[in-house]
Amino acid sequence: MMNLRHVLLLLIPLIGGCVTMPQLPGCVKIGPFGQACPLPPAALPAADARHIVSVTHAGDRQTFMGRLQIDANTLRLAGFSLFGTHLFTITYDGHDIVSQPQRPELHADLIVVMLEAALADPAALRPRLHGLTLKVSRTGKGETRDLLEHGHLVAHIERSKGPLAEVRVVMHIVPADTVLVLRPIAR
Repeated sequence: MMNLRHVLLLLIPLIGGCVTMPQLPGCVKIGPFGQACPLPPAALPAADARHIVSVTHAGDRQTFMGRLQIDANTLRLAGFSLFGTHLFTITYDGHDIVSQPQRPELHADLIVVMLEAALADPAALRPRLHGLTLKVSRTGKGETRDLLEHGHLVAHIERSKGPLAEVRVVMHIVPADTVLVLRPIAR
């Protein structure tokens, strides 16, 4: 016959498996439990940059041109085919992340958060991370940023030195098996 102690010992693993951090309003899930709340555009460096973007997901690679514009009010990322055909525009005004046309597979909220993870001042970024730790290392070629969840790598970002219009950025989002490479387009 089971006593109360045995019942509690059986329930603890079940309860522990059900405990998750509730999604905070306006935040984006990164990894199994981590979340990042986007910074307002005014907290980011101003930018007007064009890059060739390659996205590799589960072995499938797609390449397009991207134009990133950031000012005090708006972060805007527009994607174009290599022939110049408009593919999408993601806009973030500090409150809402909107993708036109709406394409759920684009994960506009995750794209905004990952761009911010690559561009924002780490001191401004850290308070916006929940269940995640940001580690920044400077190298001779630039810097690396790792987002960790309980010691496990969730995202790895490498950024070369220089202003955004001239940098190469590589983002590896581990749980999504996705790698984004941004190479600057010479003006």
